[in-house]
Amino acid sequence: MTSVPPNLSPVMTPRTQRSLVRRALPLTLAGAVLLAPLAPAFVSPLAAQIIRVPTESNSGPPIHLSATFGFLQTQNRFDGQSGTFWNLGEALAYRASLDVGLRAGALGVTAGLASVPLRRSGGTAVPGSSGDIQLRQYLATFRTVEAQGFHQIVEVSMGLAQWTGYSGSDVLTSDEEKARNAFALVVGYGFGFSLGERAAITLVQDYTTLWGSAEGLPSGQSRSVRQYTTRVGLRYRLRGQR
Repeated sequence: MTSVPPNLSPVMTPRTQRSLVRRALPLTLAGAVLLAPLAPAFVSPLAAQIIRVPTESNSGPPIHLSATFGFLQTQNRFDGQSGTFWNLGEALAYRASLDVGLRAGALGVTAGLASVPLRRSGGTAVPGSSGDIQLRQYLATFRTVEAQGFHQIVEVSMGLAQWTGYSGSDVLTSDEEKARNAFALVVGYGFGFSLGERAAITLVQDYTTLWGSAEGLPSGQSRSVRQYTTRVGLRYRLRGQR
C-alpha cells in the first residue's frame, strides 16, 4: 500500500479551497468577456427553432362590426325628373358597417336604410298625397383610431345615395318609379366609450350632403340636399387588437 507523504494531504482544506477560488475567479471573468461577442451566433439558430404560437397581437389587423340607429332630418327637394316637389318628413335611420383597422384609423364599407315620409305636390301628384320612400346609402368610410375608455370619433364617408321604393297614395309612371341616385358626402363627429376589451357604444352626429341630378330642375333650384342624423350604436371587434 502506497503511503502519502507527510507534507501532502488527500483532503483539501478550507484554506486551500478559498485560495483556488481566488485564483480561478479572474480567469472565469476574462473568459466570459471574451465569449460574450460570440453569444448571438449560438442564440440566433436556437431562437429560430422555437415554435412561435400566434397570439391576438400578431393575428392580423383589427376588424370591427358596427350597428347603429338614429333620428334623420332632411331638407325637401324638387324632383326634376317627375316635375314634383317632395316634402320629406323625419324618420328613423339604420346603418351597419364593417371596417379594417390601420395605424391612422380604419377603412370600411357602410350600408344605410331609412323609410322617409313623403308628400308629393305638383306634376302627377294627387291631392292629399302621402306615402313613404326609402333612402338607401352605400358608402366607403374612414374612421379615426379607437382608444380605450372615453374617446372622440371622426368619420368621413362618401358614396351612393338612392331614393327608391315609393309606396303610398300616388300612382307613379314607369319613369317616376325609377331610382333617384345622388352622390353622398357624410361627415360625422361624436364620442365613444369602450365596454371591456371588444365592445364600445357610440354617439355620432352626421352632416350629409346629397348631390342629385340636375335634369329638369327650374332655374335657381339647388340640386343638393342637406341631412342631419343623430345616431347611437354598438361597435364590436371581431379580431385583432384595438
